[in-house]
Amino acid sequence: MKKIMLFVLGGSLMIGAASCKKYLEIVPKGEKIPQTLADYKPLMESKNAHTFDYTNQVVVGNEFYQPLQQQVAVNLTNINFNWQEDKNRAELVVDDGGYNSAYSGIFIYNTLVNNVPDATTGTAAEKAQLVAQARIGRSMLYFYLVTSYAKMYDAATANTDPAVPFNITGDPEDQPKQVSVQQIYDFILQEVTAALPDLPRVAENSLYASKGTSYAFLARVHLFMKHYSEAAAFADQALAENSALFDYVGYYNENKTVLEKPTPSVTVPKFEFTSPENYIFHYGGGIVPNQGFYASSMRYADSALYDNGDVRRLVNFAPRSLGANAETIWSYRRTDNVNVGGIRTPEMYYVKAECLARNGKPGEAMTALNTVRRKRILPANYADVTATTTEEAIRLIRRELLCEYRGTGLHYLTLRRFNNDPQYKATINKVEGTNTYSIKPESLMWIMPFSVKALAYNKSLQQNSK
Repeated sequence: MKKIMLFVLGGSLMIGAASCKKYLEIVPKGEKIPQTLADYKPLMESKNAHTFDYTNQVVVGNEFYQPLQQQVAVNLTNINFNWQEDKNRAELVVDDGGYNSAYSGIFIYNTLVNNVPDATTGTAAEKAQLVAQARIGRSMLYFYLVTSYAKMYDAATANTDPAVPFNITGDPEDQPKQVSVQQIYDFILQEVTAALPDLPRVAENSLYASKGTSYAFLARVHLFMKHYSEAAAFADQALAENSALFDYVGYYNENKTVLEKPTPSVTVPKFEFTSPENYIFHYGGGIVPNQGFYASSMRYADSALYDNGDVRRLVNFAPRSLGANAETIWSYRRTDNVNVGGIRTPEMYYVKAECLARNGKPGEAMTALNTVRRKRILPANYADVTATTTEEAIRLIRRELLCEYRGTGLHYLTLRRFNNDPQYKATINKVEGTNTYSIKPESLMWIMPFSVKALAYNKSLQQNSK
């Protein structure tokens, strides 16, 4: 792979601590300015363009557990985990890796969208395809930002709710303007729709978007906008392109000798990047690719959420004692570059199921849900789940989503989305040791604060989490 300048380190492009010249004006010694189509491809494949860091969001959503002995410190993790609204999180977030990596990726995609048409090689169709794939990647990063750092989409207020800084010029010296939630969603829908005709049916690998990727992403976006009929239609289109499910049961049986051992770390074949489920693959952290899972744990009692024989627990978690007279937890143990920020086929089955349930068809919703479950639960333990009401179906869908996507941020996003639903919004209560904590659906704890550096760089940036 050719060496290409990736002037995106540290997220300085958009929140910048240092001034910088235009990307294409800098030629470091031994490196080159992208000119040919082949020069631009490594930009699309770089980790900087595929990092969706949900570490802090996962903590707020309590997707993973913070052991009691670690809850004594006053730090950002514990404030988020125990929803301590009396603490000022913004003062503790001096810099934000998730925010920075998102804008680093956006800068890469801006470079591709704005410069690939002038590449010195490649056909018009090849250039159009790469540009379309970059537009999907850029839109997904803006969705990550608007659903993490702003209020959830509400048609009544989205035009005035402040969102995040927005820049598609490709010039790192442009100070981005903070736009509204509605403007971000409008941009995403327009961008993905415009990209669709130039996307391939089958992409080169999981780092490149296909038509199925765009349909799946549109299903997700419309679900968050409460456009349930549109979400269902796009989920069906995505599944028409790719409905494959990874055979977790078969994987467990093939590696049963290793996985049956209650060890905190196992070496088993990696499958995330090449999984047939992938519409698109995105890493979960800039430093540790599987961040969100690395050194993570589950409350011991939470294993009850999984059915007996659910291989997602058997493969990924093992019981671990934290020492004499200390608690026992479930420790995440499988090492892989987990597809944290991407989109996989199970999500489309869940979107379809939820939309069917909301349309008064709980039985059909369970058919979609059980399609995934059959690939997740050992046959000896398997039984279809059933529901006769919308509420019961929604509860089962949400439980299944947590079992499938624990630690990826999708549960956090689902909690935020349901917090904005009058029928299902609810205060969450929990007990940690002798302390009781709660978080209301309208709590600003759900919104990630902008960092000290981001606010210092962009004086017009409004803190959304106050």
